[in-house]
Amino acid sequence: MKKILLCIAVTLVMCSPLLLSCSKSEETEKEKGAIDRMTDKAAKEMTDRITVPLKKARETKELVEKNYRDMEENLEKQ
Repeated sequence: MKKILLCIAVTLVMCSPLLLSCSKSEETEKEKGAIDRMTDKAAKEMTDRITVPLKKARETKELVEKNYRDMEENLEKQ
């Protein structure tokens, strides 16, 4: 009887690290590695480099169109 209880206890002690190592921790999943952070930063910089000139070009286009409309209105008034 003592042998059986000893075997069960040893088995539980040996299996417990296996059970604990299989569990997932949410903190490790949320935390990004250094490579992921650098990749995200580089991607943001590249999108900014692309979108900022596009935004400026759209604003310039709108300004030019507004100037043309104003000029046409002034010509119609004269």
